[in-house]
Amino acid sequence: MPDKQNLKELVSAVAARKAEFADLIVALAPDLSSQAILPTELALELSTALHDLEERATGHDPLYKLVNDHTAPALALNESGQVVALNVGAAQLFDMQSGDGLVALGISPEAFHQFKERLATAQGPTLLKAYRKGSDEHALPLILVGMYHQKLKTFVLNALQQHWPESIDLAFADVFGLSASERHILALLSRGCSSEEIAGERGSSVATVRQQIKSLLQKLGAKSQVQAATMAASAATAMDTVTTKGDLLSVHYDNYPMSIHELFREQRQIGWRRFGKPGGRPVLFLHGPSFGAGDFPDERRLAAQFGLDVIAVERAGYGRTEPSDKTEDPLESQCHDILAVLGSLSISKVTILSHEVALIPALALMQHSGIQINGVVSVSAAPPFKELEQINAMPAHQAIFIQAARHAPWLARLLIRLLILRMRKLGPEQWPKVIFEGVEPDEHVIRKNSLKQGVVAAYGFYVNQLGAGYLEDLRIMIQDWGHLLETPNLTLKLIHGSENASTPVSHLNIFRDINPDLSIELIKGEGLTLAVSQTERL
Repeated sequence: MPDKQNLKELVSAVAARKAEFADLIVALAPDLSSQAILPTELALELSTALHDLEERATGHDPLYKLVNDHTAPALALNESGQVVALNVGAAQLFDMQSGDGLVALGISPEAFHQFKERLATAQGPTLLKAYRKGSDEHALPLILVGMYHQKLKTFVLNALQQHWPESIDLAFADVFGLSASERHILALLSRGCSSEEIAGERGSSVATVRQQIKSLLQKLGAKSQVQAATMAASAATAMDTVTTKGDLLSVHYDNYPMSIHELFREQRQIGWRRFGKPGGRPVLFLHGPSFGAGDFPDERRLAAQFGLDVIAVERAGYGRTEPSDKTEDPLESQCHDILAVLGSLSISKVTILSHEVALIPALALMQHSGIQINGVVSVSAAPPFKELEQINAMPAHQAIFIQAARHAPWLARLLIRLLILRMRKLGPEQWPKVIFEGVEPDEHVIRKNSLKQGVVAAYGFYVNQLGAGYLEDLRIMIQDWGHLLETPNLTLKLIHGSENASTPVSHLNIFRDINPDLSIELIKGEGLTLAVSQTERL
């Protein structure tokens, strides 16, 4: 067993990209004979080291810092209207999580469009009305102050204080002599509540509330409820003063939002997205582990222009979809998730666009009677692993995960946690380095400014569940799925970059060996990033 201190230092070095994954594997080599169980003492050491690193990495995450430097509920939205980060106050106020959409905030697409128009017209904060879940048409809106953060292509929204920190609460007690009941009433006044609404909230009579309001007005030296409410809101807001005016949103901002939805299948949440032209030609988009699920603006723009109604199901472990049950086959579970979403929309016939490993569930869906599939367009897919050479030919920092999954599941989980740590350290703009660093032409392509918004938007999609989706993908990749390609009259088109380093062109012969009738189109000069560099062609 490796020395404890040296192991912790090595884990930290790997997370900081000062050591390679291979170095850690060498250190753990004596324990790799265990296919499934990590020695208890070693597991404890690794868990302790990782937990400490994850705490620190989260604190330095730029998106995390954007929303956690506020005492008020705060959240960050990307340009398509999806929540990419939120603090505890916002999570509790709106009963929401990262990955949710405008619906969770009670904000209509029209209101969000007008909000962006204001930010593109004049620099500085603007306002947006939001509503909590379950609010009726007469409910008082929650007012959010929003500004645009150019560097991260993100809108930061802060709720006008609905409450104040304990320090301000104590100050109202000490300075003005307000009782606990009077402070609670003052807080409700600052939210714009009437005497009747306050009485309902507190379970008191309207007469009692009016008497308490009169008393607190005298103590505050205020002449009206409006003055008292303004004083309270100002005091609370002063604790959270915005120090920046925000950036001016480009007049060419992304105006092709997607709607965010979820449903439950056997008590598991399944997230899904929709963009393009509602009611248009239905396309099922099955994402891979590299380019999000409709996070790049060109995908949404082109879907709308071509009249496509795109349904993007967040596959197990990605976004908001929970990992499959350990007792269920992961591939079958993904199929049932997808069929549940399409069934809820009464969609029975689709064309499938899949990225990378998502070809496998796309092919598996073709075996199900519950859906009619016109055909599958597969981008940058790797064939079944028939030979060790396929893995050895991949860039080392990509291949090592497949090697780990084939050898010891616990090692794959460890490496994925370290991968997420690296992503957090790199942040929303630079995280693709964990995939493409040193790999051309992909590294050059993914750094283009035109792709920056999609890169930032996809960040949360992958880190939300600490890499659980990639682990699910590894589970289905190492299975023998070649028989799915043997279907007679298989309507499948493979599109591949001639410079794809992850799956060299020569390896595509494995597809042809299994099914000689498959259609394969090579795009000259493109790599794995073909999915986002040639969106219109796809």
